[in-house]
Amino acid sequence: MYLSELNAGEKKNFLELAKYAMGLNGEQKAEEQEVFMSFVNECGLNEYRLSKQDNIESVIKVLAKSKAKHQRIVLLELFGILLADDEICSNEQSFLDQLATAFALDNYQVQRIKRWVLAMNDLVAEGHAMINKD
Repeated sequence: MYLSELNAGEKKNFLELAKYAMGLNGEQKAEEQEVFMSFVNECGLNEYRLSKQDNIESVIKVLAKSKAKHQRIVLLELFGILLADDEICSNEQSFLDQLATAFALDNYQVQRIKRWVLAMNDLVAEGHAMINKD
């Protein structure tokens, strides 16, 4: 939704984080894969090949130098993919906490972003229910 505001390098690093985060619960669910593909399309990086999955710490360090606005975009969009299956496991939560610390975001800001993503997911589900009502 907001990924177009990131520069090319940030988009690539975001995709690295998103793919990494998807595997933190031990599986990549269909809902998460669908969201990831929408991220790839939104970033305009259909030809990009992930190459930093084994060095995700360096990705975090690079993004920690980005503008605060861009860091909040990264976190918001990551919540989007991690909440695609309506749950965040302990590994995913630890990863989000690690990012929040690296980005110097306080717990209030992180919880606010999470609440917003949950509310948007509810609205989208409600819209689908209204459209598909028999």
